Order: sequence, then C-alpha cells, then structure tokens
Amino acid sequence: MLTNIDLKLLAVIRELHKTRSVSHTAENLGLSQSAVSMSLRKLRKHFNDPVFVRTSAGMQPTPFAEDLIYDLVKAVDILTSALERRAVFDAASSDRMFRLCSTDIAEFTILPPLVTRLSSIAPDVRIELRDITEDTPHLLETGEADLAIGLIPQLGAGFCKQKLYQGRFVCAMRADHPRIKDRLTLAQFETEKHLSVTTTGTGYQMLEKTFQLQKIRRIVGLRVPSFLGVAGIISVSDYLAIITERLGNILAQGQNMKLLPLPFEVPVFTITQNWHERFSLEPAHQWLRGVVAGLFRESPPKRFAARRSAAHQRY
Repeated sequence: MLTNIDLKLLAVIRELHKTRSVSHTAENLGLSQSAVSMSLRKLRKHFNDPVFVRTSAGMQPTPFAEDLIYDLVKAVDILTSALERRAVFDAASSDRMFRLCSTDIAEFTILPPLVTRLSSIAPDVRIELRDITEDTPHLLETGEADLAIGLIPQLGAGFCKQKLYQGRFVCAMRADHPRIKDRLTLAQFETEKHLSVTTTGTGYQMLEKTFQLQKIRRIVGLRVPSFLGVAGIISVSDYLAIITERLGNILAQGQNMKLLPLPFEVPVFTITQNWHERFSLEPAHQWLRGVVAGLFRESPPKRFAARRSAAHQRY
C-alpha cells in the first residue's frame, strides 16, 4: 500500500534508472551513498524483488522493475508537480465572478468606488451583489458568496472578519424643513414623523435598543424596505430619516437635503467584511479583500458641517 512506502524512495528509483549509478544518484539527490543503498534495501523489501542489480554496465533494473519503472517515474512527475504547485491569481487577466452580500447601502457606498477601482486593475473581473439574509453564513461557508459586508454580528466559529471603518448615525431631512433649521432638538425628533428603513445588516437593531433604553419616542409615518428612494422622499417631504453619515453625505449631493446630529447619544458602529476561514489563504479571495479594504483606507468619510453645542440637551 502507498502508506507503507516513503515517497522519497520513488525519487531514488527514478534517479537510479537514469544514472545506473549509486554514487551519481546520491550526488544528484544530495544524499550519501549509504542513504541510497539503504533506500534500495527498503525498495527490495517492499517489492520482494532486487529491483536494481549491479552489472558491468552499472545498476540495471530487473525485469520486474522494468515493468514497474514507467508507472513509477510517471507517478513521481505527477506528485512533484502537485506538491510544487502554488495557487496564483492574476487579477489583470481574470474574469472571475465575485459575489458580495450586503445591504442596498452598498450600491451607494461600496460599488461605485469598487467598480472604478476594478476598471483600472482588473477590467474583466465581475461583481454580483446579494442581500444579507439568514442564509448568508451558509453561502460564505460553501463559497457561493465571497464576502459579507456591513454591520454584521459575529457569525460564529470558522468565520473571519476585518474592520473597514467606524461610522455613526445622523438625521436626514429636507434642507428647507419648515420647523427644523440648523439644530435638531429631542422634542422635534419626538414630534416629527419619521421615514424608517426596515432592512437587515444596517444596525437599526442598535437604534431600536437606544430608543428603548433612553425612552425616546419615534413616530414612524412611512416604512420602506430599502434606502434607494430615501433621498427622493426626504427632499419633498417633512419626514426625518436616520441614516449613516457616509450614506448621508452621498445622498445629500445635489438633493434638497441636510444632515444634522442626533439629539441623543448613539454608539458608533463598525462596518466589517466577513468570510469563512476556508478561503482565508485563497489568492483570489485575499486579493478581493485587499481591494475592498483599500477603498476605505483611501476615501475616509466626509464630515458634514453642523452645530453640535447643544445637540444632546432635552427640550
């Protein structure tokens, strides 16, 4: 059986077949002649055959070895090739499809800079964005998804994560809101109607917990399943919406919309990229994680201008 023989002995067979000399075999393999002789003894015992015998023309294979030698040499070549193989990933020529799980916020905050970056370093690499769901951990484990990006709790044993950035929540409203100028008070927050986005992976559970602990009332006048229409709705209505500062700075560009600090304390949140440890050393996966992490190192979030002096007072 294969487990009963040292695979290094196959290299001795191959070299002896080429050199027909114990001394030359030892020299070529970097072994002592006694080590080669010992290997030959082990081969003879394993196959119950002399394998190579000394003749006037050097070490010659027996008829048994002649029949065996072709398959053994071929096996050595295959094993050597397999063991010396190193996985590589050439981003410039790859057309691989990478699948990212995130919220629709990613369509504003991640995809635009990612697509721009890929166009210059990996023009044929493709991206598919999927929603974060209860199946996301399974998809990461099986490789059906590569990364999950967002405000994601620890996924459990076998999963890895990397911090991308820390963020905070702000309150968005139309720039010419009739009752709120350059500061939002707690009384205004509790009196005005709110637009609420109900989607997973956004940290809104953190907000709900804050409301409960601080006994803050919020009147929800409109619930929507995504952030795609938030800017359009805010700019033509009196609704308030709690969104991340990074997203807010993007949505507010060219819109009748302003961002103000929340009138109560909310913990900062951490956005991470998450993957299964099965793929930690996979070159293509390492490359993708590096590109995503680089996007946030290169473009820190802009800070909006807003008065904060009395932002946390109760009215």
